[in-house]
Amino acid sequence: MKNPSLILLIFILTLSLVGCKEEKKETETEKETETKKIETKKFTVGIANYEIVKIQDQSRKALGKKSLSEYQTSELKNLPTNKKILYRIVFSQDLKENQVKPTIEKIISELTSDDSDIDEIILWLYSDKDMSRPYDIGNAIWAPFGKLGNIDAKIAKNNNRENYKIEYQIKQNLDEYLTQKSKSEVKFGFTEDERKQIFKEIVNTQDRADKYQSSAEDKVIDGILEKYGKLDDKSRNQLKIEYNKISQKAEKLLEEYRSKVLKKYKITELQAEEISREALAENWPFE
Repeated sequence: MKNPSLILLIFILTLSLVGCKEEKKETETEKETETKKIETKKFTVGIANYEIVKIQDQSRKALGKKSLSEYQTSELKNLPTNKKILYRIVFSQDLKENQVKPTIEKIISELTSDDSDIDEIILWLYSDKDMSRPYDIGNAIWAPFGKLGNIDAKIAKNNNRENYKIEYQIKQNLDEYLTQKSKSEVKFGFTEDERKQIFKEIVNTQDRADKYQSSAEDKVIDGILEKYGKLDDKSRNQLKIEYNKISQKAEKLLEEYRSKVLKKYKITELQAEEISREALAENWPFE
């Protein structure tokens, strides 16, 4: 017969080993979760919406600080490529100045993660998709010491990123610039003053419909009081029926008036709503 004490000891040791493994597994899971939280936090705080609208490959041989004339033909053939890419990026209209640098860091992190062979990155930053003019928000360079032209054969071949940094040039008083630009910006083909006029006419359609409804309701109640002398159950019921008719007529008039304004300026209902939201946000006058 086996020793009962020995069996008990083996059982206890087995439970201890299983418990240690489970505890280690839980600890590793907690660490992984915490790491994910940190990574998520790093790239979600202060990040603006953006779109990469144009990519230009400016790659060339990794000449380093030497000029082309300093290389022999055989040397040039063996030089690796300095992969240099220019990205034109458009930010959303709600961009804030303190979001620019964190967003640039996120963009560069994603680009280099997707392609570890990129040696130099240039970002041109725009507030809209008008590429006919120079960038207006600023630019950024990711390269050794934040300067272009330092990629030699060793860096290009080994993807050595030890001395890399991001050099920023951001427009001064960016928030103020974007605010003024938004106010003077042409939207739907109209300047701000023209949009203000459209808004006034939209408001006027509601005023006209309300004026009809108020006048018609006054006439109805005057007529009922003249006929019945007072408001009783019968007259109140009649009043309710007439008021419903007037309300329906006012709604139709409002649609008709509003439709004329939209047709006059050749805008859609969605554009009219956007102009109204802008008006309320900017406290435009109603008259």
